[in-house]
Amino acid sequence: MRIPPLFPVMALVAAAVPGAYAQVPQTLSYQGKIKVNGNDFTGAGQFKFALVNAAGSQSYWSNDGVTVNGAEPVTAVAVPVQAGLYTVLLGDATLPNMAALPAGVFKNNEMRLRVWFNDGTSGWQRMTPDQRVAAVGYALMAETVPDGSLTSAKLADGAVTSSKIAAGAVTATALAPQAVVTSLNEAGFNSLPAGTTLISKDANSTPLTNAGYSNIGTMNAGDSWTAITGGTARDLAASVWTGTEMLIWGDGTGGWRYNPASNAWTAMSAVNQPSNRRHCMAVWTGKEMIVWGGLADDSSYVNTGGRYNPATDTWTGVTTAGGLSARAWGSAVWTGKYLIIWGGYNGSNVVADGAAYDPEAGTWAIISSTHTLAARQLHTAVWTGTEMLVWGGKAKATPSGADFILFNSGSRYNPTGNSWSAMGAMDAVPARMRHSAVWTGSEMIVWGGYTSPYEPPVYTSTGGRYNPSSNTWIPTGLNGVPAARSMHNAVWSGSEMIIWAGSSGAELNTGGRYRPGQTLYLYQRP
Repeated sequence: MRIPPLFPVMALVAAAVPGAYAQVPQTLSYQGKIKVNGNDFTGAGQFKFALVNAAGSQSYWSNDGVTVNGAEPVTAVAVPVQAGLYTVLLGDATLPNMAALPAGVFKNNEMRLRVWFNDGTSGWQRMTPDQRVAAVGYALMAETVPDGSLTSAKLADGAVTSSKIAAGAVTATALAPQAVVTSLNEAGFNSLPAGTTLISKDANSTPLTNAGYSNIGTMNAGDSWTAITGGTARDLAASVWTGTEMLIWGDGTGGWRYNPASNAWTAMSAVNQPSNRRHCMAVWTGKEMIVWGGLADDSSYVNTGGRYNPATDTWTGVTTAGGLSARAWGSAVWTGKYLIIWGGYNGSNVVADGAAYDPEAGTWAIISSTHTLAARQLHTAVWTGTEMLVWGGKAKATPSGADFILFNSGSRYNPTGNSWSAMGAMDAVPARMRHSAVWTGSEMIVWGGYTSPYEPPVYTSTGGRYNPSSNTWIPTGLNGVPAARSMHNAVWSGSEMIIWAGSSGAELNTGGRYRPGQTLYLYQRP
């Protein structure tokens, strides 16, 4: 494993931020690269950090806040690594096990960053050599001039002449908001000194490349989680997103509506709702939630359902599925016209078939079974706008055996051609079942679930993001992640994935709101 020199991203960010601030954030951004056995590492890495003297015998700061004499810290910081690259804010006290970074640390002379890494398999290893902290870090000691402290005695006679000052500039109200930034924009990117690095959301920024800047790499703006609570604890329900609310139904005597804008819960009508069940499937059509299938209170498998209209708070029935066996633990997507049910368990076998339901016509049609996707249950599926993505789940290792297997594989179904195609492997995130999946508009995010097919369950709080355009995966972030769980609910609000309820050995009424990180592109002027 190896790590590259300290990369002064903090200075680069400062050059790209519009406006100025009186107080510099007490964090130091660091980018590194990790190789395990000669290969770029991808996954949730565990790191420990310390700022030490040149000899490495004295600790000025460590991520656990207590370790001294250059020793390895006791606790670790979880940092996502993609293709060997990672970024972390040293001193960001919002990260678990990350102590604040006092400005006084940079009063010391030559200082170096010491890093330890654990890939979860090889144990802890110290990265060598320690990396020298360059002058950028000492900017943390910069201070503003106190109000009223600069007097005429500090200026030489005639030092400031009227020709050097714009008319009316030296007054409290002379400078308009963003005046300095406007001036820089008018002067253009070429007005900045050589070596300046700017940040852009565009991987191919024409204005910057035309000004002579070169794309020198990327940085991740960072994922984030926000906790939510409330509602009735449950772990086997179905959920959909309406555009303004998350609807939860099943595994209880009624359903609930959650509004993230007001952080409020409202009970759904129970009049004419389907018979109570758990492990059912649900979709949102644009005006109704359709629920179907599941396991009834008497442990029988059902092929009935219902349609809930939140505008009128009313329920209507669903036509019984023709030719499709009753089942639970399957998946469901809405294509814009059809509800597609696929996979699951029918009480006797794990199945690999499915059907499409047209609620306007009240009819069902069996979909193609010409694919190499193994039969599975407890998997997930999302609709991209053109395809259904099926991923994960559980099945027997052999048709007649007693052993089970979990999948980190999937397939893509196109209803226009009634055809299937392969999905890229997800090596960065473990195989799982009883997890959740949402579609963001460009990516499928899977999260949580079990990472073992046997009891007792092994719950996880990890996840992954799949991009069908590139057929690639990256892991989700761990900063502020909710407790590991399975059988929870997840919806995409348009900007966030909302996770709620589930089980971690007991039913939960907690969750989180996940905002995926954004890739930013670094451009430097030669």
